[in-house]
Amino acid sequence: MKIVVCLKEVIETGVNLGYGQVPPALMQKGLTYKLNPNDAQALAEALKLKKRDPGVRVTLVSVGPESADSYLRDGLAAGADEAIRIWDEDLSEITPYQTAGILAGAVKLLNADLVLAGAKSLDNASGLVGPMMAAWLETPCVCEAISFQVETDKPYLTITRNVTKGIQEKVLAALPAVITIAGSTEKLPYSSLEKILSGREADIRCLSLAEIGISRQELQKDRTRITGLSFPRPRPRSVPYDSSLPAFYRILALLQGGISKRRGELLQGNTETLVNQLFELLVKEEVIKPATK
Repeated sequence: MKIVVCLKEVIETGVNLGYGQVPPALMQKGLTYKLNPNDAQALAEALKLKKRDPGVRVTLVSVGPESADSYLRDGLAAGADEAIRIWDEDLSEITPYQTAGILAGAVKLLNADLVLAGAKSLDNASGLVGPMMAAWLETPCVCEAISFQVETDKPYLTITRNVTKGIQEKVLAALPAVITIAGSTEKLPYSSLEKILSGREADIRCLSLAEIGISRQELQKDRTRITGLSFPRPRPRSVPYDSSLPAFYRILALLQGGISKRRGELLQGNTETLVNQLFELLVKEEVIKPATK
């Protein structure tokens, strides 16, 4: 089985204080980068399958500049067989649709049976690349998977994915397929010093758009585009206070107005008495309304 794992270099969000508010070129100056966490989970799932079946071949594919080579080499040191990076000087700012098309071209070139990618990237978290890539490839796509299992001598996978509120769903998907990983508990295996040095010396194939069979005209037919981002803002709670008071007392008034004090009432008596008292209390607090004739 041939598996392609898509990797992306993302900005470390711990130091990203101006995303979407300043030009991208200015924002990226001096920032640190790392491998997208969901992509690392996808690689861990692929390497787990490779460990069980020696016939599995794992190829890493990334769309990015030369700086992405370090993560590809880390993946090779972890156990991947091959790494490919696709880049062109005109690809400095590409949309999820264009990224999906480029990755799909590489998958077709490699004739892969299974494509694994992170469900969302840490920088923009659009979650569009995986499904769009499946549309380019005309293959099934299962999103938000936490694990999967290859059925022996059967051309399909059993995929476990989170739905909501702790509910997990089992999905059968025919191969070839695209799976986006999120929430996997698998960790990347430990890489020995020998494997790390071997990964640093390994060759990474750098391909152009023409070499993967994608034309610039195809990438320009983008039917979806992210036009903006909106950030949540806290809703201030207006609390009346006397503006003539000193600052300390105005702050104290704000705190007292925003926090309601708890109060309790002790009910005593037998069961019938407690029921009547509780009913009267709920009516008094307007929690329930007595029935009217």
